[in-house]
Amino acid sequence: AFAMGIVGIRLQDLARSETQRRLETVAARRKVRAILRGTTDGLIGLDLDGRCIFLNEAGARMLGYSPRDLRGKQVHGLIHHTHQDGSERREGEWLATLSSRSGKTVRILDERLWRKDGSSFPVQLTVSPMTDGLEARGVVLTFTDMTEIRAAQDALRDAVQARDEVLAVVSHDLRNPVGTITAAAELMAEAEIPAARQTENLDIIQRSADRINRLIQDLLDVAQIEAGRLSVRIEALDLSEVIKDAVSQARFQASIKNIQVSSEVSSSLPLVQADRDRILQVLGNLIENAIKFTPEGGSVLVLASPTSGGVSMTVSDTGPGIEPELRDHLFDRFWKGHRSGRRGAGLGLAIVRGILTAHGADVEVETEVGSGSTFSFILSRAD
Repeated sequence: AFAMGIVGIRLQDLARSETQRRLETVAARRKVRAILRGTTDGLIGLDLDGRCIFLNEAGARMLGYSPRDLRGKQVHGLIHHTHQDGSERREGEWLATLSSRSGKTVRILDERLWRKDGSSFPVQLTVSPMTDGLEARGVVLTFTDMTEIRAAQDALRDAVQARDEVLAVVSHDLRNPVGTITAAAELMAEAEIPAARQTENLDIIQRSADRINRLIQDLLDVAQIEAGRLSVRIEALDLSEVIKDAVSQARFQASIKNIQVSSEVSSSLPLVQADRDRILQVLGNLIENAIKFTPEGGSVLVLASPTSGGVSMTVSDTGPGIEPELRDHLFDRFWKGHRSGRRGAGLGLAIVRGILTAHGADVEVETEVGSGSTFSFILSRAD
């Protein structure tokens, strides 16, 4: 009886110890699960044959698969099957295979994984061997979604490029008028010249200063457009007077190249909702652009006619037209296409689109090589 009692006590101790171990195991598993749930990185466990053992919640969200979808399945053919260019990725390139064979951690900073819906996303991927202390049991894939980071990097790269473009434009397009002003001023200061010549030099200085001010204002307008802060003062506007002013302002520049600038305005134009100064700026930029690329002896025509809901406006020229491969870049800032030798910073059309967007309108282009170009837009009728 005594012996049986001792055995009973020991069995109870063993049972309590086993229960305690089970409780500790359950607690440890809960902690691991909590960690796996809490991490923002995706985690996939694979056995030696590349089949999924586990998938955490973050990985499931990123890939669009539930743990049940992947459990027991070969993962390579589901999430790593294709290169970004569409070519097939061989299973021998699968990092999990390379890691399990070498027993070393493999890391790649720029990789892509594929979601259940067929889309892909950039990841930073680490593959580490999974062992039980004695032998390899598989690998663990840890991946971080780099979509936002890549977007931030692209935005930073674009910002640096924009800064460089601005510096290039300012240094190039300001150098000429500043040099002209300096030369004219030095000539007036150092030489005895007739009054008529002095007047001519003062006129040169004035035009050069106006050119500088125009460039600076264009740069400010582009900055406001890109920041979404371009201000417009909407009012009921008679476009016939605006068109008359725009054509009148362009005639001096057109006369230098013997280009005829004219307008045809319907007598029944309704009032529109628009900012007078900004629409004058739009017409001025379009007409100036047309004159710039129209050969000597050509013509530029501004048309305005009523349409359903507003007024349709077009600016047409008899220039060389625009090549198809250049049309997608017409409204990019600082872009001059094959005409980089031409005067101007390449901001005019970007400003045109920005102003019209602020008016709830868009600008369209019809062009044919050898037959000129037509830029058109519609402004809404005033209530």
